[in-house]
Amino acid sequence: MSDNNLKSRLLEWKENDWTIPEEINRNELSLELMEALKSTDWILRDELALSFLWKLIMEDMLEEGQIRNLLKLALSEEHLFYKLGAIEDDSVFNRAFTTLIIRWIIKYHNDKVKNDQHEILSKEEVLDCFNKVMEYLKKEKDVRGYVQDKGWGHSAAHTGDALVSFAGSTELDKTQLLEILQGIKDKVSIVYYVYKNEEAERLTTACIELIKRDDMEEEDIVEWIRSFNDLEVPKEYQDPNPLKAYKYIHSFNENIKNFLRSLYFRLKFKGMSPLLINEIEAVLNNINEFFNNK
Repeated sequence: MSDNNLKSRLLEWKENDWTIPEEINRNELSLELMEALKSTDWILRDELALSFLWKLIMEDMLEEGQIRNLLKLALSEEHLFYKLGAIEDDSVFNRAFTTLIIRWIIKYHNDKVKNDQHEILSKEEVLDCFNKVMEYLKKEKDVRGYVQDKGWGHSAAHTGDALVSFAGSTELDKTQLLEILQGIKDKVSIVYYVYKNEEAERLTTACIELIKRDDMEEEDIVEWIRSFNDLEVPKEYQDPNPLKAYKYIHSFNENIKNFLRSLYFRLKFKGMSPLLINEIEAVLNNINEFFNNK
């Protein structure tokens, strides 16, 4: 079915209180909606396809086998890994919005486990999904937020949302949780783009979920926070041209400071660990030493 025909149907259902007609095959619809995530039409992709996929997954409209197959599709070369590495390419919409589908499937599974219902995914499936999302986090280079005329790309923010679901997964242990923290640190310390669309806040939410877990020790979080002191602009961006060098250093410092500020104020607002708050303040003062001494 063409994008226009699908969009017309979805708009009609939206006007009818988001009601999917009984005669519609839910599984076939979910596959059509996954294809629509590739669209550059932000209304079709973001407002309609994404919303109806959420409804199908979170409101028990798909069978368990269908949900597992949907996850396999999401993790495939057709979606999460589609043209991974491309920069300022329309393929980012497919990848970035697929991370939200993964987020919801993992959350759906987590909710079933939490409510003492049977598991939707095996531990092996959850860990395989986690490993692939972490690979995606590392390799995604197109981190644009809002793209003119095409809507949100927001790959870093969306991946942060997916990591929130993984942070709530009992299948993950301390090893994977520390891997998430490392992945977030790597993502917020890029030099080729300055985040400006609340990416730091979305990644901070994942950190907060990790910090709240009983199996995360405070000293591990302290060590991670202190490790921001040791970050340096990668050698390939240490340009001998002073103007270019300043541009990269500015981007690098701005991203790190914005993230640490977000984490600092979130911890403070929630009344969480004073030790962590003090450690973040110390790192920020160290990074900001040049301006603090003015």
